[in-house]
Amino acid sequence: FIAPRAFTIAAALSGTQIKAGTAAAASAAFSLRKNGTEFGTATFAAAGTVPTLAAASQTSFAAGDVLRVVAPATADATLADIVFTVVGVLA
Repeated sequence: FIAPRAFTIAAALSGTQIKAGTAAAASAAFSLRKNGTEFGTATFAAAGTVPTLAAASQTSFAAGDVLRVVAPATADATLADIVFTVVGVLA
């Protein structure tokens, strides 16, 4: 996602919703990154369909910044159909 205007994502990814249609076989951690630098994680537990979200502080984006979700280097055998809604507040 390339930010069309400035916005801020809250600490702890407050308001963000992520869900998998098919549960993970083992723990799987996804990295949320701003311009290549991790600012948060979404970690699915084994047999889980809703991850634990973590972000130490709020993260501000300027127009043109890139928000990317990076999957684990090794794909989980069953984790599938993941949907992300990352909530931000316009600046």
